[in-house]
Amino acid sequence: MSDVDAAITLAKNGLYVNVHAQPGARKPALRGMHGDALKIAVREAAQDGKANAAIVDFMVQALGCTKRQVEVASGHASRRKRLFISGDATVIANRLRDLIADV
Repeated sequence: MSDVDAAITLAKNGLYVNVHAQPGARKPALRGMHGDALKIAVREAAQDGKANAAIVDFMVQALGCTKRQVEVASGHASRRKRLFISGDATVIANRLRDLIADV
């Protein structure tokens, strides 16, 4: 099991991904793993949902999916978030593994 597998929970129509948010960063980036979560840095501050929207946008770009497929399922006001990404869970998990391998 790779590190990223600890951050993934398969679901019926997609998967859940644990995320550790790093708002207010110099540039948006996937910074590797933070325990059992993907560490994602975004420029936006953690106020009024701006960082959450930036994390969703980052994942949309990184995974090549649509905005409708990615949502913050829990942790809206916390650094620790859980995203739900709808679609083929195997394909999405493989993309996440590739992204982490490049970090």
